[in-house]
Amino acid sequence: MKKYIFAMAIALGILAFASCSDDNSTDPNVLEGDTNLPATEVGSEFGIYLEMEGDTKGVLGKVEDSVVVKSRENGITTLSAKFVFNGSILADVDTLLGIEVLPEASRRDIVNHFLKRFDAQLDTSDTERMTVTTEIKVKATDQGIQDFVYSKGNTNKPFTLVKYGDGVGTKYSFKTDDGLEYTREIVSKSTEDEYPLGFFYIKVTKVEESQPDDPLLKKISYYTNHKFGLVGIELETINGKKAKIDIMPWAIL
Repeated sequence: MKKYIFAMAIALGILAFASCSDDNSTDPNVLEGDTNLPATEVGSEFGIYLEMEGDTKGVLGKVEDSVVVKSRENGITTLSAKFVFNGSILADVDTLLGIEVLPEASRRDIVNHFLKRFDAQLDTSDTERMTVTTEIKVKATDQGIQDFVYSKGNTNKPFTLVKYGDGVGTKYSFKTDDGLEYTREIVSKSTEDEYPLGFFYIKVTKVEESQPDDPLLKKISYYTNHKFGLVGIELETINGKKAKIDIMPWAIL
């Protein structure tokens, strides 16, 4: 019952895409711009690469992933994602996260928390090919990115991830139906090409997200680029463990 890292990776790791411009809107929950981007075309695929601090065996590299654009309607892109893994991988992930000593009930609670939070489905009927699946709705334009993860797919309640024209210190907030308030803040913007994407380097805007009352996560950091969209995510746990998700937008590389 220790599968949440994959649910997090899927739900968080697919907010993707976008290309450059400026958004003149002063409302953080309004995102303008062109949504007809190459990366959001139906059938576009993304590579998701998981890494964890201290993983000398390349455990997460053994996870199979499939992330594909399922539809794009009225500016909203829906992505279908599936991760496949086995019990051996899960045991190694537990150890890497430092939670293998927790009681089974505590681990089960953590699993259920993240599956509910990211609306992911877990299938353990085949222990050699267990799966986590989900669908993610995003609005990606040439001016920024919004997602509908915390609103459970309600496209009337967007949560802005980034507006490319905004500066360091800009904050975006969202309150869930359960009363939890999440805040995302732009903490840095590159002045030169420094972030690795495949075989070259790009400029990125780093956005940090608070994690109120979370049983495992302390902070989430997103790395975005005005051309390639969301290219990376870092997860930091309350016990100091870190995981990295690299996102490769094959359609525009």
